[in-house]
Amino acid sequence: MNASGTELIARAVVRDGDRILTVRQKGKSWSFLPGGHVEPGEPVESALLRELDEELAAAATVTGFVGVVEHGYTEDDGSVHHEINLVFRTTLVDSDVASQEEHLEFAWLPLADLPGHDLRPGALKDAIVDGLDGAPFWRPWKG
Repeated sequence: MNASGTELIARAVVRDGDRILTVRQKGKSWSFLPGGHVEPGEPVESALLRELDEELAAAATVTGFVGVVEHGYTEDDGSVHHEINLVFRTTLVDSDVASQEEHLEFAWLPLADLPGHDLRPGALKDAIVDGLDGAPFWRPWKG
C-alpha cells in the first residue's frame, strides 16, 4: 500500500439559481466540485481562482467560506489519499462554462437532483444537501 501526504484541496460551490456546478473526470461515474490542489506556499483562495481559470478559463470571485471536509480514499492501484477540502462560495462572471482540460467534463446539476447524485466526497454532498446558509461546517473523515 502506497501512502502520500495529506493533500490540501480548494473547492468551489458555484450556484446558478437552483443549479450547482459539478465536474466529472471522463470515464468515471461520479462527480466532484470544481477546484484543485493548493501548491506549497500558495494562498488557498488564489489556488481556487487559478484552478477555475485553468479548468474553465473563467473569471471568478470567492464570496465566502462554506466549510471543511476531511476525506480519504484508495485508488485502484492501492495508493492511499488523504485530503482536506476547503470549500468556498464562488461566483463566475459567466455561467456558460466549457472545460479547458480534455479529461474533465463540467455540468450544471439541479440542486433537487443532488441527493441522488454521486458527488464526492459524500460528506461534502451531505453538507450541501443539509444547506449552505448556516454557519461554516466541519465534516471529519470517518476513516
